[in-house]
Amino acid sequence: MALFIYKTKFTGKSLIHLQQIDSTNTYAKELLAKTTPKNGTVILADEQLNGRGQGTNIWKSEARKNITASIIYFPDKLLAINHFMLNMKVALAVVATLKQYLNNQLIQIKWPNDIYVDEKKIAGILIENTISGQFITKSVIGIGLNVNQTHFLDLTLATSMQIVEKTSFDLNTVLQTLLVHIENWYMSDYSKPELQKKYEFNLYLKNITHSFMYKESIINGKIIGVNEHGQLLIETTNGIEAFNQREISFGLSR
Repeated sequence: MALFIYKTKFTGKSLIHLQQIDSTNTYAKELLAKTTPKNGTVILADEQLNGRGQGTNIWKSEARKNITASIIYFPDKLLAINHFMLNMKVALAVVATLKQYLNNQLIQIKWPNDIYVDEKKIAGILIENTISGQFITKSVIGIGLNVNQTHFLDLTLATSMQIVEKTSFDLNTVLQTLLVHIENWYMSDYSKPELQKKYEFNLYLKNITHSFMYKESIINGKIIGVNEHGQLLIETTNGIEAFNQREISFGLSR
């Protein structure tokens, strides 16, 4: 697949297209350690053998069926304490992309960085930042988007654009759309409260009573949003509590 990114201002103008790689995020970080790539450089893989998700999770993707890519950005004066603003922007960009292609579907963000359609995972995001002093100086944004894959190890947990719409999609077209939305959101000047409001509007299980796993115990509560640090806010019998990533899980399905 010959690719030329033409719809963005700078994202993807420098494009590294690989047939096969363990992880595009790992490749991007190694590239940053050796050279100074252009702002907005995109590493795209036809097949990702060991894609990384949050924590120890692995993103498995069928060759030439999906989008597995990482974007290198050099944020301008983004304070490290505001790191979750970048997470919110990228998640909202993926939601906006899917809304262009999926008709009448409920597209939601499962905190912190998964995208769900019909309560099944369709995309995952992994953002890894380099901090110098008080600022984020380098950011690697990894995205896995299920486009044309129709066979998964567990179809009760995963879905794709083709499964949802019952038609195949041109990967290059979807990639162009995705990069445009990411660049637009990345460059947007929304305040943190404005971003939180938009993020929370699309938040999976918001205001719905659910069971969560916390320190090997089950707690019941309702997600009411996120705080300025990106912690998940859950209203429990003890009041409103804040939880960090990997501290709480949605292990019990509803």
